[in-house]
Amino acid sequence: MDSPRTTEAFYKDLESFPDFRDFTEDRNFLRVPDDWFVVITDVKGSTHAIEQGRYKDVNTIGAAAISVTQELLQDDFPYVFGGDGSTMLIPPHSIEAVIHALLRLRCLSRAQFGMELRVGRIAVREVHATGSSIELAKHELTKGKCVAVFRGGGLREAERRIKDNEEKYCYTTEQSADLDLKGLSCRWQPIPNQHGCILSVLVMARIEPTADVYRDFLAELNRIFAGNIDEANPVNVGLMRYKTVNECVRDEKRYHSSRPTVSYFKRLFEIVAAVLIFKFHIPPLFFNPLHYKKSMRFHSDFRKFDDMLRMIIDGSPEQAAAIQQYLKQAHDKGEIFYGVHTSETALMTCYVQDVKDGCHIHFIDGGDGGYAMAAKQMKGQLSRGRTSPS
Repeated sequence: MDSPRTTEAFYKDLESFPDFRDFTEDRNFLRVPDDWFVVITDVKGSTHAIEQGRYKDVNTIGAAAISVTQELLQDDFPYVFGGDGSTMLIPPHSIEAVIHALLRLRCLSRAQFGMELRVGRIAVREVHATGSSIELAKHELTKGKCVAVFRGGGLREAERRIKDNEEKYCYTTEQSADLDLKGLSCRWQPIPNQHGCILSVLVMARIEPTADVYRDFLAELNRIFAGNIDEANPVNVGLMRYKTVNECVRDEKRYHSSRPTVSYFKRLFEIVAAVLIFKFHIPPLFFNPLHYKKSMRFHSDFRKFDDMLRMIIDGSPEQAAAIQQYLKQAHDKGEIFYGVHTSETALMTCYVQDVKDGCHIHFIDGGDGGYAMAAKQMKGQLSRGRTSPS
């Protein structure tokens, strides 16, 4: 559980594990070095925006923080996408540049989307001094592409401190909106469910050992899905539909602070080409679109863990009912806090550096509010601090 000596290479050198269920195993985790930083971004007033039907915009800005940071660092780094925001761990030599880029994103978000992005940071050293711990593991989605897994309670403590004391931890300085959201794309229509409904699920253990609580829930999911939980992945390739050129261009305009740039016109060309390939099935010369489309399923973060289990599940009404019944019973026993939101579709926001395997990641959320609405239910349980269902 000790930190490695060389903190800059901490995440890169961390060994990955391929079976998602192994996030419950101690051997996969290391304590994050004290000189790293937790950076938290989220859209203020996201609940109101969702009620106005703007959840895709909220989703886009939440994922944009990750894409902006990835473009700057040009290397894998630990993060988790939460629907209306993101949490990232940043090494000390990059923190000032990352914050500068995120403040530019905040300005673009305000100018192009009419949304206020909170940007806060806190030193890992300060979180550890509270007695909480930030421990990190690395789950391999597919060969060459990993996502971070967090435990120890430190991220919750960091978020609490940042939101409770914005004057100390959040930024109010202004930057220009001179920014292009390179690599970020939201060009797929909401993905319809294949089996009956989409569940956005949050589960937080409230008793020790927490690993046993999560193991029990995953075992129950495995039983409900007859031993094939991968069938719950909502990225159903056969149901995916690409947006029209007009829809893509309308979205693209907001990803750039100024129109007449080389980057902007290059992206317009990419849009036309992508629509021809994915919507009208015109074969390209230089890559296999069917392989890429199929690979998206295995490059998606439909399940993850960051001091709580987050999952977007495509299941039948009977499976959804069984999941919710199990969660309610575990809640009533005082074992967990949880949140569930049901929708017809899943949303996918893409960050694509290249179409090659290992060079793209697809952030998955539920439709109509997804994780944000599930979190609202969980927050109600947390505020009451008792075992009655919400």
